[in-house]
Amino acid sequence: MGPFSATAAGLLLTTLAAWFVWSGEYFAGTAFLIGGSILDAVDGELARRKGIVSKAGAVFDSSCDRIGELLIFGSMLAGKAGTDHHALVYLVPAAIGGSYMVSYVRARAEGVNLSCSVGIFTRTERLVLLIAGLVAAGIWGGLAIVVMLAVLSAGTWVTAVQRFARVIRDGRGVSLDKG
Repeated sequence: MGPFSATAAGLLLTTLAAWFVWSGEYFAGTAFLIGGSILDAVDGELARRKGIVSKAGAVFDSSCDRIGELLIFGSMLAGKAGTDHHALVYLVPAAIGGSYMVSYVRARAEGVNLSCSVGIFTRTERLVLLIAGLVAAGIWGGLAIVVMLAVLSAGTWVTAVQRFARVIRDGRGVSLDKG
């Protein structure tokens, strides 16, 4: 299996996870999400070992990460958890927005040659919390998703602000000259 195939298979497993989460089968959703996450974790190493690391592969991987997040969060809102807990109408967009801002600020900073990996809720922390929340929902029901999304929303926005503050600190007064 090549890195592109691992990334695509990871997204496919995450899509299946989203379907299970949508239907309220949180343990099955968790299992597929873990499987998809494992494939996502190995695709970069596969590329390095095969000597085929590329910018296109990096963009494909990051894009699939965002698509997977959108599918999982969307399934919470549109599925059983969202039907049972109307607070998800507010929490899911907050979690998606915060998560995307964490990634965006880092990517944009790197685009202007600033390092920006700071923050309390990087992708790994978000994924661990998401998995823990789904396991808890399998045990205690959808209210665990409400709690997890509240923590995730707050944490992602704090991280986005931390990253933005770092960019302001490190980039203030630095010319954007590309020459």
